[in-house]
Amino acid sequence: MAEKSDSQRNAPQLSWKGRVVLLIVGLFFAALVLELGLRAVAAMKNPRAHEGWTIPGGDPNEYWAIYDPDLGYRQNPKFGDMNSDGLRDHPIGPKQGRFRVLFLGDSVAVYGNNADDTFVGHLRAELKKDPALQDVDVIDAGIKGYTNYQEVLYLKKYGLQFEPDLVGFQFCMNDLFKFLHSFQVENGKLVTGTYQFSTEAVQKAPESWPVRLAKKSHLIVWAYNNLPIARSAAELQTRQGFSFDYRRDIRTAWQDAPWQDIENQLKEAVELGRERKFPVFVVALPVAVQYQADYLVKDRDYVLKPQRKLREICERLKIPFYDMYPEMNASLFVKDGIHLTADGRRQVGEKIAAFLAGQGLLKPSQPGSGEQKPGH
Repeated sequence: MAEKSDSQRNAPQLSWKGRVVLLIVGLFFAALVLELGLRAVAAMKNPRAHEGWTIPGGDPNEYWAIYDPDLGYRQNPKFGDMNSDGLRDHPIGPKQGRFRVLFLGDSVAVYGNNADDTFVGHLRAELKKDPALQDVDVIDAGIKGYTNYQEVLYLKKYGLQFEPDLVGFQFCMNDLFKFLHSFQVENGKLVTGTYQFSTEAVQKAPESWPVRLAKKSHLIVWAYNNLPIARSAAELQTRQGFSFDYRRDIRTAWQDAPWQDIENQLKEAVELGRERKFPVFVVALPVAVQYQADYLVKDRDYVLKPQRKLREICERLKIPFYDMYPEMNASLFVKDGIHLTADGRRQVGEKIAAFLAGQGLLKPSQPGSGEQKPGH
């Protein structure tokens, strides 16, 4: 082995503290380079890409949403496989005396490979198997990002034109806002790529400033989404509680105050139904985290609080209510824990069809009654 020269022997050696400082500085600059690189990549991407909705074969020049002064936005009739009413469904023709179900919901109701692969599409197909229900039509009025408030408003503004005989609400755990998502609007048009959590949702989030700062970092967000160890570290703060209490989109379902708004909204729908001679029903879809075993052992009643609150509301308003939690499991959800897998969409559609038939809701109401059947 070659001996060190005098200059090498006399060169100052870094202490362990100095090495640590150098390591930290090196990691900082490496992280800075990665952060700038990820930001540059994001800037070059189509601003629509992060919104999570692409339909093969659609016109790339058409944006999925259009401005609506009351609802904030609605789906673009020219986007993808939307029909002329901006719904992910087949064209809606004249009623011609057929029994018509209008199913309101959010992105869960429009999620699927095509209009027939949504859970509403599977519901429709299941009903068609019964010869006695051949004259029943089901309209998928799900709209990406909508809340219960927007669904009731959509019913009043657009839904009544379809002359429904029965109106359903697909309830999701992120429905307890007035507006969960919003766009920037310029000159009466939506600004492409600005679909994001609304000011209401952001302001009410129980997040510390380090968490808010971390969410602005492209590197930290990338690590959270792609590295299990980073996700585990980020979730340390919820180990003693429940992760859903910290999620911006669904946390309000476990709070008490927002449920009064839900009751008022559903009451308005019921009253409108009495006036227009259609009953209302509610289907509650869970989220995957509600099946987490350690959470259920820790406090099952708290984990299932949203379903209990919604059931109580429906019982007071005499709305037929279908809680799908006992009928499902975590394997029926995709990675985000909200939307359904192909098997999940099929199962949910089939089970809702059985519920509607079993409740006798697919028969015309008695003229002038407008009465709601008791909850399920």
